[in-house]
Amino acid sequence: MITIVTTIEEHSAVAKTIASVHRLDELVTVTTDRAAREGDKIVYVTQGIIKSPIDWFDTEPPYRYPDVPLTESNLLAVIFDKLGNQQQAFQWLSETDKLYPHLLAATYLRFGYEFTDELIETIRISSHNEVIVQHYGNVNPKKSFKVLRESYTNALDAATDKEMKSYTAKHYLNLLIDGGLYEDAIKAARLFLDKAGTKEATLALKIQLATALFKNLSVPYDQEKLKYLGELQSECIAELEQRGLQLNVALLAMDACDVANFRNDFPQAKTYITKAIQYFKEENIDEFLGEAGLKKAHLLYNWSKNGSPQYYKAAINAFQDTLKVFKRDRYPEHFADVQHNLGLIYSEIPAAEEEKPIWTAFSASAFKEALRIYTKEGYPYEHAMVCHNYATALMHFPPAKLHDNFKRSNGLFEEALKIRTAEEYPMERALTLLNQLELAWLMHNADNSEEGKRYAEMKAKAHEVKALVQSENLLAVVTEHLSKLEQLKEVI
Repeated sequence: MITIVTTIEEHSAVAKTIASVHRLDELVTVTTDRAAREGDKIVYVTQGIIKSPIDWFDTEPPYRYPDVPLTESNLLAVIFDKLGNQQQAFQWLSETDKLYPHLLAATYLRFGYEFTDELIETIRISSHNEVIVQHYGNVNPKKSFKVLRESYTNALDAATDKEMKSYTAKHYLNLLIDGGLYEDAIKAARLFLDKAGTKEATLALKIQLATALFKNLSVPYDQEKLKYLGELQSECIAELEQRGLQLNVALLAMDACDVANFRNDFPQAKTYITKAIQYFKEENIDEFLGEAGLKKAHLLYNWSKNGSPQYYKAAINAFQDTLKVFKRDRYPEHFADVQHNLGLIYSEIPAAEEEKPIWTAFSASAFKEALRIYTKEGYPYEHAMVCHNYATALMHFPPAKLHDNFKRSNGLFEEALKIRTAEEYPMERALTLLNQLELAWLMHNADNSEEGKRYAEMKAKAHEVKALVQSENLLAVVTEHLSKLEQLKEVI
């Protein structure tokens, strides 16, 4: 919905213009009440001037329209533009109208059309619009990060209006975050927040600060920083919900879910991701819905492995739900990732003895589905990962009638080791070798010669792990294996 806020004197003329287009009044409200409804797009008409307020929450391209005289054509062009009907908007303007090149520039931004030199020259009167076009627009040649940063600095220096300065700052923070300069973004966000002019500017800059803080997190997590970030995210989400900005809420709730998860606050994490899924459904954004579903599935899986096994089946259902979005043909990598996780869950879920063969069959099928996409040639790292995890799961499968699970497991470990070389993936190789050592203790030796051969292989693998890692925990495991091997040597 669009709300036009105007004066008592101008209300009649504005309402008449809206009524002149069939059924437009069903989408546009004309009021003299300046306390317009939260969530509506606003246009101000006062003293014969049309003003488009700043869009703080990314519902439109970040281009600033100039104030234009109140005419029927200008008003209808602005209204149709805000409704997303640019074709209709242009029908009310001629190329000589003041608004025309600005509407054209915003449309180019919206749809990714390439800017002409002539159009760039026309909008150069606004340092904000110039840098916005350089940053987000399809311009040739594309400006470097250094040039963009300098252009933002110039635009910020040129801004005389406090609210406009905050708006330019919001997009400057986007540049820093996208460039991976999270520390710089955090410092700048706090500086700009101290000078924010309005509630909307403050909220928009708080969201940018929360995003930069989230991106800057690293293991091991600082619990005090997580607590501060969680409170900041919660505050922003509450304010966004008040404004009816459901998509913005959903996107921020995705990050908030992760922060709650890092704090081991699984109930809070579940609340956030459920909220995100609900809003993505209402907005009909399937890909975001799928990503949120994956996050929920991973959350439930993590929860189930940390003392709440009752959530294994919920995790299975959540992963399977994502396959409604991530079909094999359209999203093969997501599909393979889901199958890989299902393979892990099916192999780990607590089950009665008589049910285990069913779950292991599901597990093997899911791992095989993942490997059909994660081939050694196309996805070597992922292929090795799935082989490793499938091999580890096979070690704990109940005995099979038609084949030897241990033999199949060893073959998959060997497959993983071909990719997990000491040079490229030392840690991953060490983990595979350690799991293969665990398997070797379980495998049957046909005769004394095979026993001696396996003993030599196990000892070599243990010493290789010692050369690969420095982790005290892993080295302690290696030491235990070597000690047991020394004991075995006496028996052999």
